[in-house]
Amino acid sequence: MDLISKIGQILLILGIIYLWNKYIVKLIIGKVIGFHKKNNKQNLNKQPMKFFVKNELNIINISIIFY
Repeated sequence: MDLISKIGQILLILGIIYLWNKYIVKLIIGKVIGFHKKNNKQNLNKQPMKFFVKNELNIINISIIFY
């Protein structure tokens, strides 16, 4: 019975990691960029916001790999 509970815990952790990477990472980065596009338009052409907005997909992919 101990082996089955360990396997269940591992599957639960893997499921949480999968859901985190699939939804939460994109949501957080999208919210940050959306906030700056809406409320910080005058500084979008300055670094580091220019880099962050321009490379949104790369940042999401790196975050998914990191987590």
